[in-house]
Amino acid sequence: MTMISGHACRPVLAALLGAIVLVGCTEGPQDPLPTSTSPGIRPSASSATPTVSTTTLTESVEALAAYDRFWAAKVASQADPTKEPPKALRANAIDKALSDALATVLLLRRNGVEMRGEPTHETSVVSVAAGARPEVAITDCLDSTGWLPVFVATGDSALAPGQSPRVVVESVATIFDGRWVIKTSTAFRDRSC
Repeated sequence: MTMISGHACRPVLAALLGAIVLVGCTEGPQDPLPTSTSPGIRPSASSATPTVSTTTLTESVEALAAYDRFWAAKVASQADPTKEPPKALRANAIDKALSDALATVLLLRRNGVEMRGEPTHETSVVSVAAGARPEVAITDCLDSTGWLPVFVATGDSALAPGQSPRVVVESVATIFDGRWVIKTSTAFRDRSC
């Protein structure tokens, strides 16, 4: 399996992590990610050096850009969950990724919690599946050391005890309505990185 790295330490937000931090539950992925046997980035038969087609590279770059926009919108939505989530959230997410992000905003709002600071992340493209509706599997090591849940009324920490600040987030990007969007995004509290 060949990895194409994204920009290290870009600010992001794991909305699911916010929910996990508050409620302390673990949820498995709802949509399995493509595996190393999926079509996409493959080593050539003649050498150990991977060959990456221009199309695959373009899809990877565009999917990572969509991922960055998605997380930026999530950061904004959770920094003040009393406000309507930014339009960029709906523009860059569909399906489970969007519903989970919106549910986390509601959870924060109900509990009087907001996320302060910003997380960092390190992303990689795991695989690219070509086709009429291509999919790009992305893995992320999300570091929430500088991004913490706080009770708005008191300023006290809302962080559940024993949480690792660095967790794996697995996401899938696809094309919807002519643009790259995030379809699923799951934080794994039990998988530190």
